[in-house]
Formats: sequence, C-alpha cells, structure tokens
Amino acid sequence: MARKPAAPAIGARPRRWSVLVFGEDDHDRKAIRTLAEGLRPDLAGRVELRRSPLFLVKNQDLEKTATQAEKIAEIVRAEQAVCAVLAHEDCDDLEPAHERLAAAKRAALAKALAATGCVPIPVTPAWEIEAWWFLWPEAVKAANPSWRAPDDHVGKHVGSIRDAKEELKRCVRPRGKSPRKVRDYEEADSPAIARHVVASGIDSYRAKRTRSDSFEAFRNALNAIPRG
Repeated sequence: MARKPAAPAIGARPRRWSVLVFGEDDHDRKAIRTLAEGLRPDLAGRVELRRSPLFLVKNQDLEKTATQAEKIAEIVRAEQAVCAVLAHEDCDDLEPAHERLAAAKRAALAKALAATGCVPIPVTPAWEIEAWWFLWPEAVKAANPSWRAPDDHVGKHVGSIRDAKEELKRCVRPRGKSPRKVRDYEEADSPAIARHVVASGIDSYRAKRTRSDSFEAFRNALNAIPRG
C-alpha cells in the first residue's frame, strides 16, 4: 500500500495532495486531467500538468528512462504533497501491447518514487488516446457539431483500432459532404472532447458494450490513489 506524503511541520500551512500529469503533448495532458477528475471527483482541482521531463519508454535505453524517472522523483520530493504521478505515452500498437508499455513505465517510476509513497500510474492508450474517444461518439460530436458522431465502432473493442487518430478523422467526416467543408479532427480537440465525455456521463460506453482495455487499466489505476 502506498505511503501517504509526510505531514507538514507544526505551524506550516497544510497543503492538499496533488496529482501530477507528465506526457508527450499538452492537449493530451489536459484531456487526461479532465478524465482523471471525472473518474475521481475527489481529485477535482488537484490534478496539475507538467511539461517536463518527458517520461518515455519506447525506443529508449534503460539508463535514459531511469534518469527521466529520477527527475520526476525530484519534483515529487520538492513538492512534498504529491500522492500520484500520471505518466502518459501513446502505445502506437494494438491491445494488449499497452500492458508491456505500462509495466515498463510503472517499474521505472516505482523504483525512483519508492521512498516518496507516491503512486505511479502509467497512462498508455492503445493505439493512441484517439482510440478512447470512440467510446463516446456523442461526446466527440458535441465538441464540434459539424462532425458526425463516430459511431462506427460502437459495441466493439476500440483497442483494436489501428492508426486511431487517422480513423477518427475519417469517421467524423459527414457522409456525402466534401471534406473541404468540414474541419478535420485535430489533437487540439481532445481537451474539449474530454470535457463533453465527463459532462455526458463517463460510464455511458458500458451500456453499449464498447470496450477499451487500456482505458479500463487507467480507471483501475486511478482507484489506487489514496482517498482523503
């Protein structure tokens, strides 16, 4: 069980525990923050974004990965009131490849954070975070009413969508209209989509039996963050 951050010294102003999000892209970090707060409302206002260091595992040697993990640990020790670190990296492969990537990220972070009591949480969408948006086609359309709802994969395993970003671009284009008349999906749309996901009901995909194992892993890992 994760140890809670040390209590503040007597007379010091108490700080609420925070959750730090590290990742490859600012749009993705913002979307992950929104999803995290939607899944764990008790964390609202406590999830903070960090631009650096990047914490990447794919195509990197162990020494460089360990160095990045230690830099994150230095930030955690300096802030003293961090209860979890979310480390995002797109899988760029189909499920269950996200499990290998998550295990590697978790191991490196756990070693660096061992003395802090901070929970390491890999965020490894398969193929990309865009695959998750297929869980909520109505929320995607709400982010841009000129799109059609990308409901092509309702009731399916969205972790099996290859090149999810390109597939999402294709699926939001209204049928029978010239692509020039409708703006394509862009990575910058992710934060708005995430907000609509939370507003419309983050559990709605379950009734439709649409599935993403990498999203379920993210949900389950969030539940490991201490409450209180």
